[in-house]
Order: sequence, then structure tokens, then C-alpha cells
Amino acid sequence: MAISNTFSGLFGGFTSNITKLRKVAMDYFASEGIACEIKDGELLFKFNDSIYTLQLGTGDDYAECAIVYECNAEEYASLDLTDKTFIADKVNTDLYNHATVYAYNDSIKVDSTFYFTSKKMWVELFIKHFNELNESVDMALDIISDKIAIEAEAVADAEKPKKIGFCISENENSNGNDVAAVVKK
Repeated sequence: MAISNTFSGLFGGFTSNITKLRKVAMDYFASEGIACEIKDGELLFKFNDSIYTLQLGTGDDYAECAIVYECNAEEYASLDLTDKTFIADKVNTDLYNHATVYAYNDSIKVDSTFYFTSKKMWVELFIKHFNELNESVDMALDIISDKIAIEAEAVADAEKPKKIGFCISENENSNGNDVAAVVKK
């Protein structure tokens, strides 16, 4: 019982206090030169022109941290459901890490969650999970860009005027009949 109380006194004050958890996170971001703010109980921070959410929760013996990136874009929403599913499946299968990609109808979400018991552990795990999350975000955005470019190219090809008329060369006549007229270029 005394050991339990000793550990509770050492770690319990940190892992069961949301205010202390937020302060540690905000101090870390400040030391890295990253601006952050608290909004609706979550920390929002901007990294490489993308906004991430940091959610902190408490437990009896540990604390939980979730890092979330969510992208709502009209271009993504316009993709076929099969393309959206492909994106999530491809990233989740190809990258063996702690981040998970979720493909929704109008948005894509990438998140990573970990548990910790100390400030040092939080910093180490945050760096590891955040780097893995960024790797997944980059791969997902690359695939989304490729899919959007392919769709734009298909639309552009569909909108090109079709040639009608005598575009068959004499060598392409496959039915054995003589060609009545051929347009010379």
C-alpha cells in the first residue's frame, strides 16, 4: 500500500491533472517555436501550414495523448468512394506505424494515440508519434493529389472536342473494302 501511495504521489499529480498536462505541452511547443492555443478543451497547434489537434486525457495510473490531423477539402470530397477507401488502405498498409488514416465522405483524418506516465515519456512519445503521423499525412496528401490530378485529366479529356469524319488511314482499313475518301493531313 505504501508503494502505491508513493508512486501515486510521484506520478499521480502529473498524469491526473489536465492543467499540468496542457502546461507541459504548451511549454514544449513554445520551446520548439510552435504557436498553440486552447480551444474547446483541446490544444491546437500549427506545423508546416497544417493545423493539428492535441487531446489530453487522464486515467488512474496513466495519461492519454491523441494527436489528430483532419482535412476537409472540396477536392477530396469530390473523389469516388473507392478512391477514398484506397487512400486509407494504402497508407495504413504501406506504413507500419502508430498513425491511422480514416477516410470519411467529406474529410480525411489521421490520428495517433499513446499513453504516458511522466513528462519525459510524453515528450519522447510525442516526437515519435508526431513524426509517424506526419509521414502518414504526407503520403495520404500525395495520393489525394495524384487522384485529383487523374480526375482533372479525365475531365479535360472528356471535354476535348472529338474529331468526326475521315480520320482512318488507308492502312487501318480492316474490313477489306476500299476506302472511299481519306483526308490527308
